[in-house]
Amino acid sequence: MPLLWSTASSLGTQALSFLTFAVLARLLGAPAFGLVALAALFIDLLLVVSNAGINEAVIQRRDLTEEDAATAFWANLGCGLVFCLAVIAAAPVISHAFGQPALASIVRALACIFVITPLGAIHTARLARDLRFRSIASRNVAASLAGAAIGLPLAFAGYGVWALVGQRIAAALALATSAWVSTRWLPKWRFRWSTCKQLLRFGGYIGLSGTLNQLNIRIAEIISGALVGPIAVAFIRAGSRIVEVLNQVTYMPFQQIAMPVLARNAHDRQAIRATYLRLSRLSAFIMFPAFLGSFALAPQIVALVFGEGWEPVADALRIFACAVVASQINNLILAAITAAGASRTVLSWTTTQICLGSLAAIAVHGLGWQAMLITGVARGYLVLPYGFYLLHRHADVGFKDVLRSIRPALVSAILMACVVLAGVNACEAAIPDVQVVALWLPAGAMTYFVVYIWQDREIVQQVRAMVNLKMRRAPAADASS
Repeated sequence: MPLLWSTASSLGTQALSFLTFAVLARLLGAPAFGLVALAALFIDLLLVVSNAGINEAVIQRRDLTEEDAATAFWANLGCGLVFCLAVIAAAPVISHAFGQPALASIVRALACIFVITPLGAIHTARLARDLRFRSIASRNVAASLAGAAIGLPLAFAGYGVWALVGQRIAAALALATSAWVSTRWLPKWRFRWSTCKQLLRFGGYIGLSGTLNQLNIRIAEIISGALVGPIAVAFIRAGSRIVEVLNQVTYMPFQQIAMPVLARNAHDRQAIRATYLRLSRLSAFIMFPAFLGSFALAPQIVALVFGEGWEPVADALRIFACAVVASQINNLILAAITAAGASRTVLSWTTTQICLGSLAAIAVHGLGWQAMLITGVARGYLVLPYGFYLLHRHADVGFKDVLRSIRPALVSAILMACVVLAGVNACEAAIPDVQVVALWLPAGAMTYFVVYIWQDREIVQQVRAMVNLKMRRAPAADASS
């Protein structure tokens, strides 16, 4: 049931937000997008730090009292206020570092998100802790609608980059407001330093590692912004935005429930192992065909979504798609380690990745932003052996176990991509892009499912069981939400 509501949330949210993104991209062009992407990059990175891992600490905490929740709320809000003021003060420095005078005002405007986000963060953490993903789904859709309602009219009215700024702020406000409506929890005027220290002791490592993980993912954008310019950042960001949609629709439902569900089984090694492998199998079944299918149809997808002037985005999309196996494995390993309470291990593992990624990106930046993205993909695979060691240590899951869980999906997706690529190359010169996608998207899906079912028929039983579980629990879920 949690997985189904997470999936519904991702589908609705991403459909709305990506449609808005695509329309704004066509209206505003790459230079405006690149400028806001640079500003948003710093906000997104520091937003994880400002949270200090308190949300994750609330979810992971075995017993949560009202005083604990209130302490977490005020600590979160206090950190957000400090970061808001610091970013406003640092805006001219950031603008000067990238040689973009217009960047300062955009950074100042987006800094308010540091105060807005904590207002609903602990509410959301409590919903996730109770596995109330139906409420989270409603909130995410409301935020996407609010962002579109503000961003699109501003873009049509000619406000340029401020349409993107308004979209982000409106979405953050809607997310925080709907969190209070969903939980109807009013934080008390209580704050206990001992509880705050406990939350920060665990969450601090998670917050820092989360920041480093974001930095690790977006290091190419940072270096490109400093050495190449906003347009290169726009191409990378547009490609990563398509990947984010795929990730949100395919993996994010699993990521949202992975840590809470694994945390409930953290004291039972057999249970956590079985849960991990089930999540691995199902997420691979959904993720691999989506990403490798986008690899095969990348030029057509970019042409249909963004139009003329955005053709280099296809390179970014294909490079990102090649990282799907490492991404799927690494993200689930991270969730398992976090659920086990090994926050220091999460930090050390993420630090290793960011160091390797930064050094590699700097070494090849002269070859272009595509080369930097390729090194990021390679790094994701190079750190897998260490990730498997941590997974075996904390969850008793071995490399062969993981390989068996993802093998049917990987084999089927690779074969599907080869079939689609061959078909596209044979007909793309004769028919329009929309017809190419309309023809080979269903053909690829059919190829994938036939090959997969031939290898693993049990997946049908798992999906059927999941649907039956939804039907049995629907009345109870409605009552609790």
